[in-house]
Amino acid sequence: MTSKIGLIAEGGGMRGAYTAGILEVFLEHNIDFPYAIGVSAGANTLCSYLSKQNLRNKRLYTEWITDKRFINWRNLFTEGAYFGMHFLFNELPVHLDPFDFKAFKNNPATFKVGVTNCFTGQCEFMEPKLSPSLEDSDEILKASSSLPFMSKMVYLNGTPYLDGGISNSIPIDQAEKDGFTYNVVILTRNANYRKTYSKKMDIFAKHSLKRYPQLAKAIGQRAQMYNRTLDYLKKQEQEGKVFIFRPNQPLEVDRCEKDPAKLAKLYNQGYEEAVNQLPQLLNWMKSVSN
Repeated sequence: MTSKIGLIAEGGGMRGAYTAGILEVFLEHNIDFPYAIGVSAGANTLCSYLSKQNLRNKRLYTEWITDKRFINWRNLFTEGAYFGMHFLFNELPVHLDPFDFKAFKNNPATFKVGVTNCFTGQCEFMEPKLSPSLEDSDEILKASSSLPFMSKMVYLNGTPYLDGGISNSIPIDQAEKDGFTYNVVILTRNANYRKTYSKKMDIFAKHSLKRYPQLAKAIGQRAQMYNRTLDYLKKQEQEGKVFIFRPNQPLEVDRCEKDPAKLAKLYNQGYEEAVNQLPQLLNWMKSVSN
């Protein structure tokens, strides 16, 4: 573990299978970080890495995805979310594929998760490892994964929250604020990707979220904020302050992908790309640690 380098994981729903493949290589080679931060699927995928449960992420993305409770329109009627929140944050981690909460809490790394405050439209960062129980920890992760219009708001201490990616998809600013000027960043989009502004979504958000105008504003400005972060990352990469993993091959997986074959392919892509880039990563880590 180096005391100078942070780890940042972008969200992206089922595109997180790519992140899972990379983190598996980190586990196999005992690559640890003193600080990890993520939003949405990125945050969830970091959890099994921090608890050091080899192959658990792979099972979640490529095996458990076949369970109809994982992604199903029926979930909207039974629990108000397209993704099965009870299945993902209760059944799976407690009974079906137990999450090692003790090992997670004992990991010395600081772990922060971004969630969007629905009143302010701003990203706030919480620390699931400091939660007294798995249930409390999972509420933070559930909030960070709750997509607008596809999930109910999650209330934490009486305040409604949604997906952290709405307001801060790649939280390098928070990592730097916390003192980490060097970071390994895992993105779930190809190089040269830019998010496009959707006027229809902007109008829809303003119309349907009248009680939460700042949240609607954040949704409308998301593309601009996301692309600004990508520009900043490019500059940081040129200065040698970040090491970025991003899919080299065109993606065949979207946020709500349910095909286990496609997800397995994306997981393997992340794994293989991490193996191929491992020498460069280790050299970079050594150089910035000196």
